[in-house]
Amino acid sequence: MPCPRCGGTTVYRLRGYWEDLPAESPNKTRLAPPDAPDVRQWLGVLMVVAGVYLAATSEVGYGLLVALGGLLWGVWMTAQVHRYRMTLAEYNASKICMENRHVF
Repeated sequence: MPCPRCGGTTVYRLRGYWEDLPAESPNKTRLAPPDAPDVRQWLGVLMVVAGVYLAATSEVGYGLLVALGGLLWGVWMTAQVHRYRMTLAEYNASKICMENRHVF
């Protein structure tokens, strides 16, 4: 597959090129895959359980507020995972032209 930008024929998969780079290469960090998000789904579940417990035992308003916060936390974490997977899929499909060192 020729490079669409310069027409070069030396094109590699970006992931394979990155894996073959030595650790001291300056391109190792520049061409690295995206970082995985720090997902803590258990915290959202814990907040929902605590909110339901609060709503059932004492303060209904506070309990519902805490449960809603836990649900929103879970939605936010799910969105982060989705964005990461989309970015990783795009990274894995990327190629690098070795003649001009550009990624496409």
